Amino acid sequence: MHTKLLIMTEALRRLFIVSESLSRILKRDKPKADIVENMTRSFFKGSDTDEAVITIKPNTMTRSQAQNRLYWMIIEQIRKETYNSKDAIHDHCREEFLEIQTETVCNKERTVLKSTTELNTKEMGEYIDDVIVFAETDLGIKLQLPDDWRELIS
Repeated sequence: MHTKLLIMTEALRRLFIVSESLSRILKRDKPKADIVENMTRSFFKGSDTDEAVITIKPNTMTRSQAQNRLYWMIIEQIRKETYNSKDAIHDHCREEFLEIQTETVCNKERTVLKSTTELNTKEMGEYIDDVIVFAETDLGIKLQLPDDWRELIS
């Protein structure tokens, strides 16, 4: 019984390691050699395998948590200045700056606003930039932004 459990545990461990993958966002204008080298070392250190596959693809990850925090911080500042609700400001910005679709629901045309949860990091960065320009230019609000805000939208 004990031997079977050890064999099963080892099989599960190998299954986990084989299916485990590492991912990292690489930026066009940033050094990459050290990142790839370190990720390769980490992978082989935690694995019994002799080979690995490296795949590079466009970043289609959804918005980051940091981007989401920045966005809602901006929406809160606009709310305080305009006395509108967060939901109203959020809907207004989505309507102004994101793709709008119409769908027929029960024989009636309905406007469907794209959710920010569907945006990848690049799209979310562009959207936040649009919201910043709107707040500062159209509304005349001087936003208090964190020092790293430009990194979050680029």
